[in-house]
Amino acid sequence: MKRLTLSYLAGYLLIGGLGLAFVPAVALKLFLSNGDYGDIMPRVAGMLMLGLGGLIAQFAYHRDYRYYAYSVYIRTFFVGFLGFLYLRSNDPLFLVLDAIILVGLLPSAYALIRDRGKA
Repeated sequence: MKRLTLSYLAGYLLIGGLGLAFVPAVALKLFLSNGDYGDIMPRVAGMLMLGLGGLIAQFAYHRDYRYYAYSVYIRTFFVGFLGFLYLRSNDPLFLVLDAIILVGLLPSAYALIRDRGKA
């Protein structure tokens, strides 16, 4: 389960990162954005997502779960912060990103809780 959820995380980071880095207007349209973020900042976000996605992919590939709990905690923070950004901007982009994160976060949290119960 951990490998699957990390693979999902790496997948959306890499795919979303590629989109934002190289075709930001298309990616933002697919994410239902109604905001104007210019051309540079989405590319910077895409670059960071590509780097992080590659790192997470390596964790999944090598079955290195030392930082798995942190990945759950940080994604929980991201969901809350993206909700805050939606309330500030009314840009559906943030709800779409929340949904993408939650699809992987919920089974990740379950796997973390299940493993903690075994210890």
